[in-house]
Amino acid sequence: MQDNPPRSNKNASLLLPGIGALLIAALMLLLFNSSATPQNDPGWVSGWKPVNSFHFPRRALAAVVAGDYLYVVGGINDDDEYVKEVEFTRINPDGTLGEWQTTSSLLEGRFYLAAVTMNGYLYALGGATGPRGDDNQPIASVEKARINPDGSLGPWQLENYLTTPRRGLKTVKYKNHIYAIGGYNGIFLKSVERAEIHADGTLGGWQLEKEESVIDRYIHSAAILGDKIYLLGGHVRDPQKVSYGDVEMTSIGNDGALQPWRIEPTSLQTPRFIATAFAMNNYIYMMGGHDGQFRLDSVEFAPVDANGQVGDWSFTSQMKAARSAAAVAIHKNAIYIVGGMDANHALDTVEMAVQGKGGQLGHSR
Repeated sequence: MQDNPPRSNKNASLLLPGIGALLIAALMLLLFNSSATPQNDPGWVSGWKPVNSFHFPRRALAAVVAGDYLYVVGGINDDDEYVKEVEFTRINPDGTLGEWQTTSSLLEGRFYLAAVTMNGYLYALGGATGPRGDDNQPIASVEKARINPDGSLGPWQLENYLTTPRRGLKTVKYKNHIYAIGGYNGIFLKSVERAEIHADGTLGGWQLEKEESVIDRYIHSAAILGDKIYLLGGHVRDPQKVSYGDVEMTSIGNDGALQPWRIEPTSLQTPRFIATAFAMNNYIYMMGGHDGQFRLDSVEFAPVDANGQVGDWSFTSQMKAARSAAAVAIHKNAIYIVGGMDANHALDTVEMAVQGKGGQLGHSR
């Protein structure tokens, strides 16, 4: 059978440039979308990356970011001595850390504290001081230090007092308010209090929120995503179990007041306490901690829908070291897990990861 005779290529020659342009545009779009996802970068590695360690090992510390600087505040060392020295480092453009430096020390040694930064100041809140053991005292004091342009801190000064002492509290900030949540003052607490941060860095008086959490939370974890606050895990005084897997959520109203808390429909895969949590781009994460028998290196995460409801939890890249009583800090798309304690010692190590496609954690080589 004879092939059909060839047609004139005049029209084809007119169509080819247009088809070629469309193919090139489609290819460029595909490449752009691929390059926007870290996992499609040939240098992408699932997992956590060690970065520069600080100088004074500490557990039950706080960590915060201000501008391009990362700070570690408070904590206690292997000799049960409070670490009053505050350290900071510059965060490099690639997310690695510069050399750590010491700056102004806290007025009062404290561990299981919380810290936030806002309006050019760093605030250290609550925690506990005094002898370890039964005589250890939860404290209510709040101190602050001005952040200098080079990242160093001015002298710390006493700012005010929480309505109640809180050891093992968590804090989040939203707009111009700080929220201090849960902790221990002789009992495990459900109460939440907030204070307004003024433009000059002064704090207004602390006031108790009407709405208390459903579960009393101590050495728990907290995260904020938009106007939603999440509480995760924590310690239980129960001979049958020592940790929660529950997650609860509240919304922040226009006036800063909290709406009623609700228990979310999904629970952590691994109940844990003295763990760290954060939220990023419609995902919430829970890292490390203790399950009552072992310190954990596992990291789990869950999607959050438009209404703030938490979906099913699954595991992502585990940390290089199992650690409890660590701290977490966020800078742009980088996550830093800082200090804490392994099976034997307080830690001075820092690990870093970034968020990739589907919420998975990893880093570039």
